[in-house]
Amino acid sequence: QNSTLVRPVHTRPTSPSTKCTYQYRPALPKGFHERTMSYPEGTIFYPADDLVLAGDMTPEQVSACLGAGAKSWLYLNDDCHAKCPKEAVEGASLPFECVPVMSPASLTPAVVDTLLHVMATAARPLVIQCSTATRAGFPVILAKARNEKLGAASALQAAGSMNPPLKFTARPELCAGVAAALASRKPTIFRQLFDSGSSTYTYLIADGPGGDAVLIDPVLEMVERDLRLIQELGVNLTYVLNTHCHADHITGSGLIKRTLGNVKSVIAAASGADADVKVAHGDRVTFGDLAIEVRATPGHTNGCVTYVFQNKVFTGDALLIRGCGRTDFQEGSSEGLYDVVRSQIFSLPDDTVVYPAHDYKGHCSSTVGEEKKLNYRLSGTKAEFVEIMNNLQLSYPKKIDVALPANMVCGIQD
Repeated sequence: QNSTLVRPVHTRPTSPSTKCTYQYRPALPKGFHERTMSYPEGTIFYPADDLVLAGDMTPEQVSACLGAGAKSWLYLNDDCHAKCPKEAVEGASLPFECVPVMSPASLTPAVVDTLLHVMATAARPLVIQCSTATRAGFPVILAKARNEKLGAASALQAAGSMNPPLKFTARPELCAGVAAALASRKPTIFRQLFDSGSSTYTYLIADGPGGDAVLIDPVLEMVERDLRLIQELGVNLTYVLNTHCHADHITGSGLIKRTLGNVKSVIAAASGADADVKVAHGDRVTFGDLAIEVRATPGHTNGCVTYVFQNKVFTGDALLIRGCGRTDFQEGSSEGLYDVVRSQIFSLPDDTVVYPAHDYKGHCSSTVGEEKKLNYRLSGTKAEFVEIMNNLQLSYPKKIDVALPANMVCGIQD
């Protein structure tokens, strides 16, 4: 098993804001070949990915796609469908792959693997066709998730951010089916642990029994508990991740490293703290067959990050349940926090489960949808949020003078 930090390198240019076009444009990006015809009306062309999504077409529309430069075809209906273009496509000496995907239930592991193989090997431009261009988005987002190491929440956000959004994102039942297809194929271990002294949550994620694991926001006083659980579960701890330099407790990262020896500490480079691995926005931390996405969410401190894993988001102090971290020290910014919570957390699907670094009212988790609606600090305007934060009148953190210097050096003091 292999655990690494990944800064994604894409084999094809991709962007959440990829635009579609219906007409040939003379000035195409470098590397794209010139086309003598346009794709027919009703098809959706994503030039950055060199993909054409289509529903049922007339023979004339199929011919127009071929004339516009299509190089291969992926058909998601049965090849006995009345409007199947197999004969015309193969008559033009183009590869034609038929992989019937009539509903999300069709996205079995074998079918997903077949779709991923086609997406990875098919010549571009690739036409992906079903009846209404809705299911045609399935292989697009499956491939993007694989290539960019995205979990279900981030992948569905990316699908909805494309321009235009992939059509299946308008239908919750299809989104749920795609999310299920993106789930890990073997059991993932997840544990939420609590330190009552600092009201801090620590999270353990492992790639199944005996697999590689990560620990998020460990607390020094609870290291013995954490190590005992890791031993009991028989997992191999590879990384300890901190969401930021905490001011209310000392991280257990340093003691864990000293005890186990083969564990690497992780923190945002922007924090200025010492760690084996310093991450930035867009990085991936991989362990076994799993990956965690790093999103920069400064505002509580200038070095805060949020970790996105599958359908879970670990928000540190950037977003708490019905609240958020204070912004009056460690280069905090109320305006900045408001913006990043909206752009990096509230932009995830509403059913994404929120796991904060702290809770003081007995809550364990929430969802993005709940917090968008019920978080009294962050559900209003930016001006209202800034006003609230400017008038909290919070006391000086009790442990900051001890915790902060220690956390700047991974919790180890000489």
